[in-house]
Amino acid sequence: MTTPTPVLTALAIYEAGKKAYEAYQGIVAFVSLGREDPTPEEEILAKLDVLHQDFVALQGRFDEVLEAVKQAVRVEQQAYVLGLQRDLDGLRGRARTATDELSSWVADGRKDPLLRAAADDNSRIAANTLLEGDSFFYRPDPNSTESVFDHRLAYIAYVYALTVRFGVIAGLNPQYREDRLAREELARHAARLDWVFLHADQAIEPYTAGTLDPAGSYFIGYQCVDRITGFDTGHDDTGWRPGGQAEFDDARAYYTDQLRADMRVKVGLAKLMAFHDTVAYWAKDPRTPAWSPWIPVEVPDAMKSLTGASDRPGRTVLVWRDPDKAQLRTTSYDSTATAPAWKPSVAISAENTVPEESRPRALSSGPGLVTVLMQGEDNSIYATRTDPRQPTGWPAAPVKVSGDSTTISFVEAVATPGSVVVVWLDHGTLTLMAAFQDATGAWGAPQPATPAGAMSLVSDLTVACPSPGVVMAIWARDDRTVHSVTYDSHATTPAWSAPAQIAEFPGSDLPSTIHAAGIGDGKADVVWLGKFGAVWNIHYDGGWSAPAEITPQRLTKHGYPWTIVPAVTGDRRLNVFWEGRDNRVQTIYRDPQQPNWSAPLRLGQPWWSYAEFTAVPMAAGSVSLYRVDFGSEIGDVPKLLTSFYDTATPSASARIADARALMTRAQTLWNLPGPLREEAIARAADGLAIAREVVAQDPDYRATLASWLVFPVGTYLLAAGHYDEAVARMQEALGLYDALLQEQPDSDDLAYKKAVTLVNLAQALWAKPDHEQGARRAVEATDLLRRLTAKKPGYRAGLASWLVFPAGTYLLGTRRYDEAIAREQEALGLYDTLLQEQPGSDELTYKKAWTLVNLAQALWGKPDHIQGAQCAVQATDLLRKLAAEDPKYRPGLGDWLMWPTIPYLRQSGQRDQALTRAQEAVDIFTALNATDPATYGPKLAEARKLLADIQAG
Repeated sequence: MTTPTPVLTALAIYEAGKKAYEAYQGIVAFVSLGREDPTPEEEILAKLDVLHQDFVALQGRFDEVLEAVKQAVRVEQQAYVLGLQRDLDGLRGRARTATDELSSWVADGRKDPLLRAAADDNSRIAANTLLEGDSFFYRPDPNSTESVFDHRLAYIAYVYALTVRFGVIAGLNPQYREDRLAREELARHAARLDWVFLHADQAIEPYTAGTLDPAGSYFIGYQCVDRITGFDTGHDDTGWRPGGQAEFDDARAYYTDQLRADMRVKVGLAKLMAFHDTVAYWAKDPRTPAWSPWIPVEVPDAMKSLTGASDRPGRTVLVWRDPDKAQLRTTSYDSTATAPAWKPSVAISAENTVPEESRPRALSSGPGLVTVLMQGEDNSIYATRTDPRQPTGWPAAPVKVSGDSTTISFVEAVATPGSVVVVWLDHGTLTLMAAFQDATGAWGAPQPATPAGAMSLVSDLTVACPSPGVVMAIWARDDRTVHSVTYDSHATTPAWSAPAQIAEFPGSDLPSTIHAAGIGDGKADVVWLGKFGAVWNIHYDGGWSAPAEITPQRLTKHGYPWTIVPAVTGDRRLNVFWEGRDNRVQTIYRDPQQPNWSAPLRLGQPWWSYAEFTAVPMAAGSVSLYRVDFGSEIGDVPKLLTSFYDTATPSASARIADARALMTRAQTLWNLPGPLREEAIARAADGLAIAREVVAQDPDYRATLASWLVFPVGTYLLAAGHYDEAVARMQEALGLYDALLQEQPDSDDLAYKKAVTLVNLAQALWAKPDHEQGARRAVEATDLLRRLTAKKPGYRAGLASWLVFPAGTYLLGTRRYDEAIAREQEALGLYDTLLQEQPGSDELTYKKAWTLVNLAQALWGKPDHIQGAQCAVQATDLLRKLAAEDPKYRPGLGDWLMWPTIPYLRQSGQRDQALTRAQEAVDIFTALNATDPATYGPKLAEARKLLADIQAG
């Protein structure tokens, strides 16, 4: 049987979005890890190459899309469609060129800045052309002179170009989320994807119609058509159902939502929604709270009946039934680990011991303590708890906790600090039973929570802890009433209270399930899905409220297996989740001490069919959702996905790690050839902004901030000629070190770092130019380091260097000759002492010679020309000895001969010595010119001229 063209074109659009979405997520995953091996560019290029190969493999399907669009217009209009496709192919080719250019830049050792810039430009142009050009998303209308929206051709090119653009952005700056301009660019693309979705969604037309029988039944027929692809579901109907006008109207609304949701999946709009959510999330300011997109979790096992718990901040434990082995398995993830990753799953029960109808429960009663409860093949309740002494982290086998009873149903459990409680209905005696686990992990004997016979007509059961040590068991009855019993472990004689009715379901409503959650401050809530698609709630605060709708109607699905999942986070926010009629997870929340619930929020794209999900509360305000997607008829395979609420409140250490990564990136860019230094400065500024935010919350990071203000931030600004900004950053660092030294006056490390800051500030001030302040700060730096050197001789070499530059140099530059001479002579004495300890050190010998050259200039300026010339001669004599052993010193010797030695000798009347040294300079530069004429040719000409001048004079 031939697949209809609308189905083929819809599948092509779906596959294009899927491949781009997977590549985008792969780039995000790598960048999020902050790894440097392989480098970001190499890993991202690999992802983009896979994307290219995937699109090449799909070209046959893309050709079918082109043919379908051609068939949708008149023959004379097809030239326009072909021209449109040609333009789109050109944009895809330009994006591919950007990938090739980035690859060539990396392969060539990152040497050619033009390749890097070209990759940036071509990727931006390809994506932004589709961002700005609405005409790409329209085709001629065969029945009018107007154009009609048809995104199919442009969408294929756009998701490719946008993914390449994101790859280039992330490759060139893995910390792009700290770059406002990069975020704004991606946010514009997220808005564009939303625009495409809204226009494409308007073409989906669900039809519902039917008949209402006054006798109390109704009939609805339904169909859905996508006007862009031509996809038609065909007609179907509900058959006659009992109900009146309200049920009839609700059913029509339900099928309208359901038909649209299914069509969104079939024609690829669900993948477009997922792609949009991913782009929008990673384009947001990381300081803005938001839900993440759904992302895959790499767990290879088949999954049913998923549950989870968190036993400490950042750690998640998932438990599920493996349907292939009829056993429970588990895995865990610790986001605080050095290299976060899901651990290989392990079995926590034997094979063929967990029946299909068993619904495991995972709960945490404290750090490192996760208890799992399940029903076995014999219908008894079994429990197991984490045990770090065991190789797998779990006991060899679960233990039975329900005693001898096997007529068990409605198993529910709840954890309170140090304890777990499981409750169940014993059908044999119609009694609510309970068992407690203590802090050691031991289980007590089962005990009745209600008198015998009290649990007749039960339709569902739930349990909650409104406060530590207090347990509420709540159940619904077939007579539409809700009842409860309470156990307070703090009572003098702890016991279960007598059963009491706490509510009655409104109207004719009888929900299939109810769910409870304890807030932790003495309050609790019960929620359920109402008959007409609203979430209902009763609230406990010393007494129970009347039932109330807490969402609009026509949101939720009703009846089995649709359920509702509550989750209370560490800040006592109660979150409620359910799968809506639009096949999307929806949520509301209520903050502590607040009477009102939030408006409903939809999370992510629609799904093809019912999917199990669980909610795991994490740190304060944060909760993670995990969903088992069972696949679809259009090619998806079952997989586990997660979405989490990002509170945008990462730890100080995590944010400092982000800042450190930016500083590292800045240094990498600074050291690359080409005009990348302004980009390096921008990355360092991004890191600095983060560090300032962290210090505002945690002053312990002030020393880190001060260090970065000097290097790389201040140093790079100085080197790039941004003198005022460099001075400001150095002064900010100085203020931080002064404050820290007031708190830690004996810290040599802080005193040294202050001295380093003063030296750098001196150079920035001098370059500004503010020579007087520059010299003052340089002297201040050497004075501070001199005091440290008195205690720690290891600083002597550093002091000697600073005495020469910048202190001596700046004093000389401000004509303070005596002070300059004093510091140069002090440096000379330090180098003489160090050379006595390390007589074979070429480095120290060179620095002594360098000091003599600077001293010569200070003496000459005093003026003391005889001593100045003598010091210059001594410097060149010393350097000549080094050059005889190591040729690398020969260019420096030639330079020092040319200045100041020969001029000082001539002007002090020592012509013969000047002539001898001029000939030496000519000889040196003649030899050097033979291998590097570009560098040394001009110097050789200058030396020859100087020699001739001396000879002529």
